[in-house]
Amino acid sequence: MAQGVEQRAAAISVIATAALTTAEISVGIFSGAVSVIANGVQSALDLVAALTAWFAVSQAAKPPDRSHRYGHGKFESLLGAVQALLIWLTAGFIAADAVQKLIKGTMVDYPLVAMVMMGISVVVDVGVARYLFSIARRFHSLALEADAWHLQADALAALSIFVGLGILNLTGWHFIDPLLAIIVAVLIVKAGFDILRQAVTHLLDAALPEEEEAEIDRVLNSYSHRFINAHRLRTRQAGKHRYIDLHLVVRDDMTVEEAHQLCDEIEHDIRQALPNADVTIHIESASAFKEQGAEDPYEQPKTGTGVT
Repeated sequence: MAQGVEQRAAAISVIATAALTTAEISVGIFSGAVSVIANGVQSALDLVAALTAWFAVSQAAKPPDRSHRYGHGKFESLLGAVQALLIWLTAGFIAADAVQKLIKGTMVDYPLVAMVMMGISVVVDVGVARYLFSIARRFHSLALEADAWHLQADALAALSIFVGLGILNLTGWHFIDPLLAIIVAVLIVKAGFDILRQAVTHLLDAALPEEEEAEIDRVLNSYSHRFINAHRLRTRQAGKHRYIDLHLVVRDDMTVEEAHQLCDEIEHDIRQALPNADVTIHIESASAFKEQGAEDPYEQPKTGTGVT
């Protein structure tokens, strides 16, 4: 069910963005507004991002197979990095064209038509972005969240262009149009850095955010009366999937069945706190833990993400 909802959200984004791209570029060429053309190019970039998100969601939802034992979650992160590179390339073209028109002093023939187009863009982008954010947060989808940020940035750019064209229409200052296009290019570059940073964090198996590791500690602390020590916590994320493993030291007199039941309960609670979590717990007896060179396990702290 989750996969169907995510794919439907990605498909809606593709359709809406394709329509805006066509309309904005057409109106930009007709009106002579380079800022509108720039925003249309950004919408084309959003279309690539939407298609990428749709593909990433489809691939990431596939179950583990013989070649991908940990699943396909990193498809979202990998394609997010590709999106960032496309963003910078597009920003370069927009900036170069805007500088050329700023030097030549190109006029905007129909600013009111361009303004109407930008107003429509703001409404559509904001509506689709809010929908994607809600689905992304519900199902923890990096691809849909990145797509939503694309659209939100596009909406802000369209709003600034709308205001700028209004000023142009009142004052006749045509240099405002290419200046707005350059501002859009700068916003695109920043969006690329944000997406790349998040994608690289996942690709390099960085630990989960501190607040999420704090949730793991909270769960472990709630069971601290049933085990002796928790250590060697390791976390990472691939797309929307979280991977968590740790070692749990239990009393020597605890049976295998009791230890297994304890692990099941802890894993269940961690998955409740952090959806899409794959939790692996390695059980150690107190005597075995002490033989490994550790100090008296009964004097060790119950939990602690900093314990090695």
